Amino acid sequence: MARHAYPPLDNLSPRLAEEARKRIAPDRGNVWKMLMWSPGMAEPFIDFNDAVRYKISLPDSLRELIILRVGHLCEAAYEIHHHTRISREIGMSEELIAAPKMGASAPGLDATQRLALSLADDLVKDRKASDINLAQAIKVFGESGLNEIIMLVGCYVLACMLLRTWGVDIEQPKA
Repeated sequence: MARHAYPPLDNLSPRLAEEARKRIAPDRGNVWKMLMWSPGMAEPFIDFNDAVRYKISLPDSLRELIILRVGHLCEAAYEIHHHTRISREIGMSEELIAAPKMGASAPGLDATQRLALSLADDLVKDRKASDINLAQAIKVFGESGLNEIIMLVGCYVLACMLLRTWGVDIEQPKA
């Protein structure tokens, strides 16, 4: 059960009402509901979240590996639950979906995946890339790609803080 009530959704701006309509369903959307306590911040957060999910150059599977790793590091069950579902929807194997729980040392990862998970660890735990990972990330992802990873991790750390602070419930659709 959430630590605090979800806000009423009947007085949202037209843009937020449309976003809520698109994002909230019986099996998803509680995070978006809770975000609506701050409508002025909800719109820019939605835009930023969409940018780091859909406008980055990383392959979808690498993006989801990073998001799942952030979810595990932040102990955010909601994030893990939903991005496990998304990972399956994009065709990731169960072995690959399980890897972020262990991190860069998980079996079956290629060098790029290990680097991405190691970077996520650096960014969440130390709030910066280690010297070794910085040099390697610039080589592998370029400066732009590294910036995308930094913003992706930062966005999902913020989401995990919101989820955990409010105790956002994982949706339980009625059978």
